[in-house]
Amino acid sequence: MKLGRVSAAKLATMALMVATVVVTAGCGSLGGDQNTFNPAGDVAQRQLDLFILVLIPAIIVLIGVAVAMTYILVRFRRREGDGIPKQVEGNNTLEIAWTIAPAVLLLAIAVPTVDAVIDLGGEAGPDALHVRVVAQQWNWRFDYLDPEYADEDGRPFRTIDLYIPVDREVGVELEALDVIHSFWIPKLAGKQDVMPGRSNPLKFNATETGVFDGQCAEFCGIGHAIMKFKTTALEPAQFEACLEAIAEEGEDPLPAVCVP
Repeated sequence: MKLGRVSAAKLATMALMVATVVVTAGCGSLGGDQNTFNPAGDVAQRQLDLFILVLIPAIIVLIGVAVAMTYILVRFRRREGDGIPKQVEGNNTLEIAWTIAPAVLLLAIAVPTVDAVIDLGGEAGPDALHVRVVAQQWNWRFDYLDPEYADEDGRPFRTIDLYIPVDREVGVELEALDVIHSFWIPKLAGKQDVMPGRSNPLKFNATETGVFDGQCAEFCGIGHAIMKFKTTALEPAQFEACLEAIAEEGEDPLPAVCVP
C-alpha cells in the first residue's frame, strides 16, 4: 500500500512538471512583435475581443466540469464492502437544464461572432488605400493601386515591404503566383489565405505608428521560414513623403523619412 502511494505521488509530480512546461511555453512579453494580445489596429482589436468573449466562458465551463467530475469521482467512489448502489433512471429537470444552458451560451457567442464576420469581411471602402499583395516563393510584392501612386505609364508603385498611413483603412487584394500562402500581420489583422488564380480581399488599419512584422502563415516550401515582410505605419504626411523618397532612392537602405 505504501509503495502505491509513493508511485501515485511521483506520478502527480511528473504530471505537474509536464503541465508547468506546457503552460509556461506560451508565456512571453505582451510587447512582442507578433503578439496578438497587443493589437495595433481596429480589426485586430475586434478579433481579440471576440476571442476573449469565447475564451472566458470556455474556461468557466472547463473548470466547472473538472471540479464536478473530480468531486463525483472522489466522493462517490466505490469502497470495499459497498453493495450495488440505488439505480437512478434520470432527472428531467437536470436534463432540460443542461440542454438549454449550452444552447443559450452558444447563441450568446454566435451573435457577436456572425456580426464580426460580416463586418470584417468584404472589400474596403472607396477612401481606403488599395494595395495588391502578390505572394511568390518566398517573397512578397506590394503594388499601390490608387491612381495617384502610378507612374507616367500607369504602372502601380511597387515596394518589397508594406507602407500604410495610420488611421486610414487599407484594402488589400491577395494573389499568389505559385502555391498557397497565407498573409498575416498579427498586430493588425488575422490570417487570410493567398490562393493561385484567385484574388482574396482583406481590410485592416493601424491605429498607431510603428513597424509591424508580417509573414506567410501557410507552409509553402523550403523557404517558408524566411517569407517575412515589414508593415510600416506612418502619419499621413510622412507616408506620402516616404513613398516619394522610395521612388527616388529605393528601399535599401530605407530612407530616413520612412522611419516612424
